[in-house]
Amino acid sequence: MELDQGALGKANLFDLTGHTLRFTPEGSRDRVENGPLHWDSDFGPELTGAEARLHKFAFPFSGKSWNAFLVGTSGSIRFGASEKDIGPDPYGKTAGGVTLGRFDQLADVASKLTESAPVICVFLKPRMSGPHYLKELSDRVVVTWDLTEPFGSLLDFTWFKTINRFQAVLNRDGSIEMSYKELAAKDAIVGIYQVSSGSEKPAQVHFSSLTRKDGPFAAVYESFHYLALPRPQDLSCTIIKALGDKFDFLAYYSDFRVDSQEASSPSDGPVGGNVTGIGQTQHEQTQQILESRCTQGRFQLGFAQPVFVGSNEMQERPPEGAPIGSSHDLTFYSHQLAEGSPDRKPLPYNYAIGHLGHEVGHRWGAYVTAKVNSETISLGPWPHWARELQTPVAYPYSRPTEASALGGGVWQDNFDGTYTQLHDGYFVPATGYSYLDLYLMGLISAAEVPDFFILKNLVRLGKDANGDSIFKAERTKVTIQDVIAVEGPRSPDVDHSQRKFDTGIVVVVEHGHSPSHEILEQANGIRRQWIEYWETTTGHRASMTANRR
Repeated sequence: MELDQGALGKANLFDLTGHTLRFTPEGSRDRVENGPLHWDSDFGPELTGAEARLHKFAFPFSGKSWNAFLVGTSGSIRFGASEKDIGPDPYGKTAGGVTLGRFDQLADVASKLTESAPVICVFLKPRMSGPHYLKELSDRVVVTWDLTEPFGSLLDFTWFKTINRFQAVLNRDGSIEMSYKELAAKDAIVGIYQVSSGSEKPAQVHFSSLTRKDGPFAAVYESFHYLALPRPQDLSCTIIKALGDKFDFLAYYSDFRVDSQEASSPSDGPVGGNVTGIGQTQHEQTQQILESRCTQGRFQLGFAQPVFVGSNEMQERPPEGAPIGSSHDLTFYSHQLAEGSPDRKPLPYNYAIGHLGHEVGHRWGAYVTAKVNSETISLGPWPHWARELQTPVAYPYSRPTEASALGGGVWQDNFDGTYTQLHDGYFVPATGYSYLDLYLMGLISAAEVPDFFILKNLVRLGKDANGDSIFKAERTKVTIQDVIAVEGPRSPDVDHSQRKFDTGIVVVVEHGHSPSHEILEQANGIRRQWIEYWETTTGHRASMTANRR
């Protein structure tokens, strides 16, 4: 699939490495100059936490003088708030400074930052990590960041740390310097946001071409970003109009990056497919929704955006020397996965297959609730199973013990009021489907779903000799009939449900480009492994093809 010219706008990648921006006050506004790098190599002590307090002067900004501010790990300085005022980011981490939404596009959100608080964005890029330093002198305070982009995860673009060193100097006279020593990252928000009582909007500029003649500005910024995200409706309509309404699922892989901080993709759907008894799914099946995806009902779910060819997800395996990450990173399991393989190599494209299994699983789950002892209980934070829910996989894919690709966990009852968590339900390495999932998919009958349970009031007690966490908890038994009592029986039932599925593996390229040999090889590798995964994890009760039928 080749993009139309300009379909996703233009990328604007960071071009200030080796430069210093200087913001000089002029009344309540600032003039901006772009000059050669001015860098203080003495960083001072590392700042623990986000809160910075000044003892030698107060910094004037946005009509006030400040003795304290927050330094965000992700490259921002925020005034008028304390650490306790800043909640966690979408990934559960408290980084201080400015927090963006998980799916915010930098090109869109940059103009809205002044609505919250006075902010200086030195290099605001979510999900960065690493130390930051603060040195206070009599006439200035120097803040330095030494960060890496996220690495090693399914959501990441790199297996290795990257170097990103930048610095802000806040001077007693209110002037500001932002200096960029070494930047691997190419997308971020840079600028100053003074809160104004008027209706004046922040000015979007190109800092590389600004001079003192421009401005002055009350708030000025530049958003460095990749191409805009395509609409999933446009993606599916392009394919279906060209090749026919013959796909159940569509997965997109591209030769370009989009304006997203995650290399992977959420899903768009469920869209079509007339199935009841599986709970309230993401989209009701209305004619308007079907028409917007250009399907008569065959197409059921797709990626919401394309996955970049250079991302971790599209690589066959982690490269040699990739650092071992956490238990949510594929590198953590490399040795174990190799040992279980006949050729002593882990199955290829595990990240891609785990992602596909997870998103396609959302066509049917996890949306149901259950009625236990006349009380309706939730089985998870929609649309994933709760981590306290027992969801062992019926037909494992990567390891002998797996929890559902849609969440939950594998809990060992120790019969003393405690439970050991054998698997936490994150789909890395790729995992299969639980008995409840397979019932909702129409692949097993209600009679084949064993009783399961959900825990509540968990209290962590420690770990066992294998490093697995032990919890004290209260157990509630759940049966498939408890689910049917709320949702009704699955229809079509197991004897009449769909068993043959087709996934369109789509390579998306920029206008005027042809698919490279690399992206075609990788897409074909994912296609082959996806078919094998589907047959394995459904117990050969369903088949998957990647052909236009």
